[in-house]
Amino acid sequence: MNDATIRYHQVRQKSTHNSYQRTESYPAQALYWRIRSLEIDIHNSNNAAGWPQLNGNWYVYHLAVIDQVSSVNTLADALDALLAFHRAVPQHEVVTLWLDLKDDFNAARDQTPESLDRLLAERLGREHIWGPPDLIGDCTDLQAAIAAYGWPSLDTLRGKFIVGCTTGDLASPNSVLNQYVQNGATANQRLAFVTPEITQAQQIDQHACAVMFNLSAAHTALANAVFTAGFVGRAYGLNDANSWATGWNSRAHHLATNKVNADWDGWARTDLPMTGYPFTGIEVTLPPDLTESGALCAIKVDSGDIWNKRDSGYFRFDRATIGAERTLSAFVANPQSHTDGFIKGGVMARATTADDAAYIAIFQTAAHEIRMQYRRDNGAGTEKIDARLPNGVNGKPVVSSNTPIWLKLTVRADGHQAQGSYSIDGLIWHAVGEIGVSQTLPLQGWAASSHGAGSVKWLFGGAKAPTESTVFGNSATGEFIADSAPAASLGPYR
Repeated sequence: MNDATIRYHQVRQKSTHNSYQRTESYPAQALYWRIRSLEIDIHNSNNAAGWPQLNGNWYVYHLAVIDQVSSVNTLADALDALLAFHRAVPQHEVVTLWLDLKDDFNAARDQTPESLDRLLAERLGREHIWGPPDLIGDCTDLQAAIAAYGWPSLDTLRGKFIVGCTTGDLASPNSVLNQYVQNGATANQRLAFVTPEITQAQQIDQHACAVMFNLSAAHTALANAVFTAGFVGRAYGLNDANSWATGWNSRAHHLATNKVNADWDGWARTDLPMTGYPFTGIEVTLPPDLTESGALCAIKVDSGDIWNKRDSGYFRFDRATIGAERTLSAFVANPQSHTDGFIKGGVMARATTADDAAYIAIFQTAAHEIRMQYRRDNGAGTEKIDARLPNGVNGKPVVSSNTPIWLKLTVRADGHQAQGSYSIDGLIWHAVGEIGVSQTLPLQGWAASSHGAGSVKWLFGGAKAPTESTVFGNSATGEFIADSAPAASLGPYR
């Protein structure tokens, strides 16, 4: 059995609850931790905090004033961060987005069902969204369409997003879900599936426009009835091993938890341990070597820091010919939690393999700013330039400092100078700085360090892998993993 025969409703997957509140950014959750089910709470305003009104967009936070920390400022920013992951792994397994609609729609500010769909299509690309218009066929309602056609196979959903809208139920004609589908009248045309919360099995077939259902931890057992009916269930609040096991055994498709880091909370996993494939079968057995499409590499490093007068880390590089401008770009990902905040991974151009050699680099860290680092001369100290993220209209950064995964270093033709840039969406680049050093920098590639945190795995991709390796520092060790499956793997279940 492979993903050409497995359908969407035949697999369970880890889902993150309030994904924007987690220490790990949206791209890190998807890329590093193998999560393909993510939640975004959206509000049409935040008057209590005095934030300016938006038009055709929504703020992302949990509760006004008292709990509004978020790794993304608006829905558009969240979609840009997810698009960065999509550009890193274009043929990724299907990603399911749960939009928790916290407020009523507001036509006066272009916050309508139509504008929500438009924002999704503009940011993600309509061709990358599989929704009700792609399911309905010749049927009159979505439940009938599931009965007639079933859910699509995973291979037909590669590179796509499915969106479900949550909050409340469909019993009230004025509920926000009914606003989105005009009490079912427009459900077949909307880009997202309404996903009502249910507390009783008889609610499953009460509304023909609902084929996805939301279940609190107290009602997780209802996932059995949802599965039997051929629909899709999401159970949330599964924040300990017992509630997770209940969700698993109840055949819930999406197991939503606050626990992202699978090294720390080893019970919260659905990935295949050999390959990092994100799903596990429900009443079907997936081949243990099933692998997500895409080219991933990894550097495992146990080192000190790339800093001061001598570096400690791992460097994978090619020997470039000086005389023509060369651009090095790559995406990177790291655990972002339960590790040192100053672990570093990124793109480097270096004079030699000596640990005190001149270099210019741009790095992602676990918990701090994107930064350019450089040593102007062999044996000199290290200097830095921290990136400044753009702010939204409310004065808040559009994304958290550890959200951007795309890095670029443009080495000028003279080999002495380079510009560092980062991208939030994988398309638009933001310059951090341009630096010149005394030596030419012919060694160009990927570098990583663990800052004394023990062995840390960094993911790399987005370009052809460099071919040579070296380790800086007497006590540093490392290895390069060139194949996608072992690079993506989270290791054996613990």
